[in-house]
Amino acid sequence: MKLFLQVAVFGSFSVLTACGGGTSAPPMNPGPTPAVSAISPNSSTQGGPGFTLSVVGSNFTTNSTIQWNGATQPTTSVNANLLTATIPAAEVAPPGPDNVTVVDTGGRSNALSFAVPCVIPPQGGSSQQTRARLGAYYFDGWSGLLTNFHFQGLPLGPYQDRQPLSGWQDNSQCAVEQQLAVAHNFGIDFFVFDWYFNATVNEPSDNLNSAIEITHQLVDRHGMKYAILYVNSPPFVAGPGDWPTAINQWIGYMSDPAYVTVNGKPLLIVIDMGNMRQTFGSSAGVAGALNQLRTASVASGLPGVYVVGGFQSGYDHNTQMGSFPDLSQAVADGYDAVSLYNYSFGTVSGQQSFSLVSEAGQWIWSQAASKSPLPFVPVVMDGWDPRPWNEGNVWFSRSPQDVATFVDAAITWATANPVLRPEPSPAPPLVIMEAWNEFGEGSHLLPTAGENTAYGDAVAAILGTH
Repeated sequence: MKLFLQVAVFGSFSVLTACGGGTSAPPMNPGPTPAVSAISPNSSTQGGPGFTLSVVGSNFTTNSTIQWNGATQPTTSVNANLLTATIPAAEVAPPGPDNVTVVDTGGRSNALSFAVPCVIPPQGGSSQQTRARLGAYYFDGWSGLLTNFHFQGLPLGPYQDRQPLSGWQDNSQCAVEQQLAVAHNFGIDFFVFDWYFNATVNEPSDNLNSAIEITHQLVDRHGMKYAILYVNSPPFVAGPGDWPTAINQWIGYMSDPAYVTVNGKPLLIVIDMGNMRQTFGSSAGVAGALNQLRTASVASGLPGVYVVGGFQSGYDHNTQMGSFPDLSQAVADGYDAVSLYNYSFGTVSGQQSFSLVSEAGQWIWSQAASKSPLPFVPVVMDGWDPRPWNEGNVWFSRSPQDVATFVDAAITWATANPVLRPEPSPAPPLVIMEAWNEFGEGSHLLPTAGENTAYGDAVAAILGTH
């Protein structure tokens, strides 16, 4: 009889058997027990659509399977720390909670709970505060796969404690609604969403305008409003030929009653005035483009657009010197006001005290008070620790009280400089925080696994004490 050899794989070793013979295989060698540390998303509206579930943990193998309430789901093994499975809509049709586990030869992992229906906190806290019109920049870059470069160092890296309580990804109605409601309870009045022309140019599965699109479609924004920060950096620039397309998209948002207005006009912030001049050739070109926007706004029944131009600035504690630009061109460009996204820190390196962030911000505000030819919106950085993204070599320790005190200082400064306020008293002063969710750079206020609601609670306390 002709014999042939097969290699059978059992656990971590191989055994040679002879087909047709009587040799029996040794027992399977169990591997280590898998462990689950996070799931994304972690909640859903009841009756919501099907979705891709990502499971983060350890001791995963190609044999690992995701189980939903004990039922095995078709599983894709991405690596030893990440599995995915497509969960059909039928699984979130009934109320939960549902349990997610991973099973392998080493046994069953711990279970994490998936919430159905979506849990939205009731309105409370400082949601009715009137001390300031407080906004927060929202980085709209968390809709892609967990292997997307935006998640570098986070769910699969050493900074897993920055996981938002609403889940790593924000590409679901539940995740966005939870953030809107929580932010409003902290005393934040509106998000300024980073907005990108050609939002999927980097990766088709990563829609950089996902959260604003979801917000726009919501019936209930839980008291929050929203506005647009046009990120006019390559490859997201709307040139002269694309400008009418961008205008039409913006006006679609600006027609929403929940869109932020300043002096009755919809607010648009441009992140970089210098890039606008490069795109349109001159200050006259920029002014023409902004007038085109305002004309289209009026034609659609809106009263125009209040446009804020962004610039770059910074302060170096080591040299006691800073950089503040000549803003005279902002007038020729046709802006209504000026502001910025965040600021730089010069030659400092390594871990530094948060007091240096506050020092830089207040120096910039002081320069604006004496040099800005237009109204100025102060920006409060609530942190800077970009080690997950390997951006720069400086990061700052911080505490909830540090951040709350800085917010308080910005409101006090804006109140004391009425000539620079975009809206006169008795309207509350306009202040923006950077940011709600830049957790790749350590500028974040949203509740996380490591910090819970401590930072937002501290800001809410400051807003409620005056």
